[in-house]
Amino acid sequence: MRRPLAALHGTTSALRQRCATVTGQSERTTLLGTILLATSVSAVTAFVLGQYFSIDALSSLVFVPDDCQVDWGTRVGRHCFSDYGIQANVGMQANPWGSNVVTLPDHSSLQFGFSNYPAAGMLPQTVFGFLGRALHAPKLGLVAYLLLLTMAALTPAVWAARGARGLERVVVFFACGTAAIPAWMVIDRGNSTGFVVPIALAFLVALCRQRWGLVTVMVILAALVKPQFAVLGMVLFAARQWRWAGTAVAGVALSNIAAYLLWPRDFPQTIVQSIHNTLGYGSFKALIGLNVSFGKALLILPDSLEARATGGNLPDGFLAGPRSVIGYVVLLLVVVSVLALGRRIPPVLVGIMLLATACLFPAVVLPYYLAFALPIAALVVRDPAGPPGTGIFDRLATVGDGRRAVGICVTLAAALSIAHIALPSPPLRAEIVGAVQHGLEMPDRWVVVTTASFAALLWLLACGVIVGSFARRPAPIPSGDQRPAGKVPVDPAVAPN
Repeated sequence: MRRPLAALHGTTSALRQRCATVTGQSERTTLLGTILLATSVSAVTAFVLGQYFSIDALSSLVFVPDDCQVDWGTRVGRHCFSDYGIQANVGMQANPWGSNVVTLPDHSSLQFGFSNYPAAGMLPQTVFGFLGRALHAPKLGLVAYLLLLTMAALTPAVWAARGARGLERVVVFFACGTAAIPAWMVIDRGNSTGFVVPIALAFLVALCRQRWGLVTVMVILAALVKPQFAVLGMVLFAARQWRWAGTAVAGVALSNIAAYLLWPRDFPQTIVQSIHNTLGYGSFKALIGLNVSFGKALLILPDSLEARATGGNLPDGFLAGPRSVIGYVVLLLVVVSVLALGRRIPPVLVGIMLLATACLFPAVVLPYYLAFALPIAALVVRDPAGPPGTGIFDRLATVGDGRRAVGICVTLAAALSIAHIALPSPPLRAEIVGAVQHGLEMPDRWVVVTTASFAALLWLLACGVIVGSFARRPAPIPSGDQRPAGKVPVDPAVAPN
């Protein structure tokens, strides 16, 4: 009996050692490995679903390409980049927030509804729309817009790759750029959310270096693209930078109001109209459909139980009240937590929490908003204040504050927000937008749910772990440094390029 027991003991010890080796990997290695593994699994499931079950796996991961409600002059095959085309054409009207008669490229007209974008948020599409109209080539304006949008979405991948060595640069660029499903979503839709990505990267890098002036500028710029990113300004209050916090509040308010002056007709009534349109956006179908918000994530279980009880479809209005307010409750809890803890949490982690919350708290959050994870992943891979081949959690470990749970939760949330997997699940019939309007007979397109639905839960867990960890034990002051907790010195010898 001794020999079998000894063999069993040896096998158990070997397994423990291997598990310890896997779990002992740095957050940087964990991020890259998780993205590469999830991307490989995604490729396999996409092949099986498409080849054997006639599921459109690519449309499940990104979007259904047939989106030409109207030919804005930007049609490419069956795709029209509608998030660009609609806003570009509506933005060229005298009052985009009222009912408009839009002139199409073929000189016909269309009665079009109001815009749910604020004035500043419409500027990128409108500028390139005017460019295409001035050159009598709408597609040229679209191509220029998409090139700029692609550069913005891939900025974190390029920046992170510069901090790697040798062949690892290719791996980093692939993981944070080529394999990033949210980046392709943003480009596929032509949505201006992609312009927030480089701003968020600069915001987080500035927090690492504690350059509060640059942080303030990035908060103002982010709020111009999407107003909810004004929440990022809370990091200045948490860091007790009162003067910069006041500057950020004033800058966000004045810059957003000033943008409405570019559409002088009906000003200032246009501000009220815009707010009304934005708050009224999102039907019950949008709340339960292609939505990755906190509210949708927290109601996954009751939704699944109710759908099973009713034959697969949720009854109209099911838990509609909680859906519309859950995100705001989460936002309030996060803001109160970071303000109460203040300097106990390093500013860059506060910035990560607020960035995730700003993207996911609205009642309707389309999956391309997960692009906010790209700059976070870039920081996990590259520390702006460290030597090549290190990430921000490697630096925390060197000052005796590794916070393993914090690092792993943030890393996994970022990785699984970037790499999505189409799940073997009951197929859903995708609506072909515009087919009915144009009388087109389109074949049925079947899609399935993806792991993007669980991203909000992972970020809720990450935020909870950060708050709980630093509430118990504040961030230590590095040895030999007398500055406030969370202030990490930059070594001139390894200053970032």
